[in-house]
Amino acid sequence: MRNLIAGFMLGLSMTGAANAATMDGVDPRRVPDDQHPVYVQIIVKACPSAETALQPTNQGKSYDAERPLTLDDRKALLVNQGCIDVPIPMEWITGEMTPQACHGHAGYVASMQFLEQRQDLKGLSAVGAWSCLVNDHQVSGATNQ
Repeated sequence: MRNLIAGFMLGLSMTGAANAATMDGVDPRRVPDDQHPVYVQIIVKACPSAETALQPTNQGKSYDAERPLTLDDRKALLVNQGCIDVPIPMEWITGEMTPQACHGHAGYVASMQFLEQRQDLKGLSAVGAWSCLVNDHQVSGATNQ
């Protein structure tokens, strides 16, 4: 009887973990189809590019007593550097961008290429950060209307 209860509880826990959504709210096993598409919009933090010489820093420094920056500290640091948020139009992103690809290298490359193409953002050509917004509907911008 004990084995039966343990097996039942294990099955319930596995089912709950399999049905749980990921951090971005999209089930990784869900494949977008014509009836339930998934749209990903990227918002890139465009920062001024800075040329610095590559020199080794903090060699031999211990970070045990260092406190890492909080999210608010990192956001304030980017604002102090003059970074701005720029949404990438959905029609500019070529191909199918999945949420997993957006959070990885493909999201960075799309952000970098977009900033290189925009002539009005020549002074803000560095990618400070990017965020991926997952929607079940396409976001229409000024170019779509």
